[in-house]
Amino acid sequence: MDKDRLVGAFLTVLAVTIGAVYVYSLFFAGEEVSMLTLKLTALATVGSFLLILLVIGVSLVIYPPPVKVEEIEKKLAEELKKLKERGYPFPWTE
Repeated sequence: MDKDRLVGAFLTVLAVTIGAVYVYSLFFAGEEVSMLTLKLTALATVGSFLLILLVIGVSLVIYPPPVKVEEIEKKLAEELKKLKERGYPFPWTE
């Protein structure tokens, strides 16, 4: 069995085991365990959502906004004009 299939089999067994433990703790364990399971599930769900919002917010704060296409075109036109003034041959633009 190659390495990818072994990892796939392990992940499948892990998912089924965690799912079985989750179902057992929700429906067949005591009332306190069921409430704790629901609270942990809610915490993981809300925490994941807030983590995604945090990453998006930090990315918007840290990284500069993208340059507009019009500004890029203007800079390229200026550079082309400078090159033409210097006599640089552009046979494909004639």
